[in-house]
Amino acid sequence: MHLRTSLVDAYYGLIKAIISRTPLVGKNPNTISFIASIVGIISAFFFMIGYSAIGGFILLLSGIFDTLDGTVARLGERSSKFGATLDSTLDRYVEMFVFMGITWHFRDSPMFFWSFFALMGSMMVSYIRARAQSLGVDRLVGIMQRFERFVILSLAAILNPLGVEYWGSEIILQLGIIILAIGTNYTAYQRLMIVKRVEEEQN
Repeated sequence: MHLRTSLVDAYYGLIKAIISRTPLVGKNPNTISFIASIVGIISAFFFMIGYSAIGGFILLLSGIFDTLDGTVARLGERSSKFGATLDSTLDRYVEMFVFMGITWHFRDSPMFFWSFFALMGSMMVSYIRARAQSLGVDRLVGIMQRFERFVILSLAAILNPLGVEYWGSEIILQLGIIILAIGTNYTAYQRLMIVKRVEEEQN
C-alpha cells in the first residue's frame, strides 16, 4: 500500500508541475472532466468492435485527462463539491460504458459473465466507499481501487494483440478481466469488513 501511495503521489506531483506551467490553470475543471469522459466513451466503442489495443490506448489517454481536472481545480482555486461529485459521476459512467463495450465483444463467450462480474465489482467498490463515507467511515482501502483497475485494464487491452499473435486468443485481455472480476469483488468485501470493524471499535 505504501508503494501505491508513493507512485500515485509521484504521478500527481509530476502532473501538478506540468500543469502549473500551462494555460490550463485558468480553465474550467468541469470542462476537462467532460472531455476525459468523452474520450473514455470513445474507447468503449473500440472495445465493442474488438480493437482492444486502440481501446486501451484511448482509455489510457482518458485516464490522463481525468487526472487533470482536480489538479486544475486546486491550482486555479476552483475546487467545489459539485465539481468533485461531477467528476466521480462521470468516472462511473465511463467505467460502465467501457465494460458494456467489453461485455458486448464477449457476448458469445463465457467471458461475457466474467466481464459483467467485473463491472458489478467495480460499481460495488465505488458504492460501498460512497455509502461508508456518508456514514462517517473514511478509512477505506482495498487491493483493487480505481487506479489499479484503470492500469490493469489499459495494459491488458494494449498488450492483447500479443496474445492473439502468439497464442491465437485474447488471453491477455481475458486474464485482465478475470483479475478485475475477482479483485474488485474481493475489494468490496474488504471495504465491508472495514466498515464492520470500525463500527465494532466505536461500540
